Amino acid sequence: MAEYSGSALYFGWIYSGGTVVLSGDQRSVGFTPSVEFAESTAGSDARRQRIVTVKDAAVSYAGVAQSAGTALEDALIEGTQGTIILGPEGTAVGHRKYTIGAFSQGAKFNYPYSGVVEITCDFIGNGNLTRGSY
Repeated sequence: MAEYSGSALYFGWIYSGGTVVLSGDQRSVGFTPSVEFAESTAGSDARRQRIVTVKDAAVSYAGVAQSAGTALEDALIEGTQGTIILGPEGTAVGHRKYTIGAFSQGAKFNYPYSGVVEITCDFIGNGNLTRGSY
């Protein structure tokens, strides 16, 4: 199996103001699916039993902030609802495509004295998560 580099990643944020492409300036993107369980152990069960209840997902973005880049910050205002399109290997036919309903947790900035300004944003799942392909 061949490995691949995160530089091929596609990350789009679709919200009421349009679509913003966050890939290209990314330093890292994290995708964390999760699930909650309810315990169903009863009676003479010798081992703990569980059933799946609710699934969720979180996405984190870190990238280089661009000069006079207000459009990206405005698209990521905390509480903004939208859809993430995430292609870890890019958008070539047959590659994985995640479509994730989400809320933005708001853009955060790091302003080092003598370095590149970084923008980060966390997203929390809202509704559907589809695993498909391009």
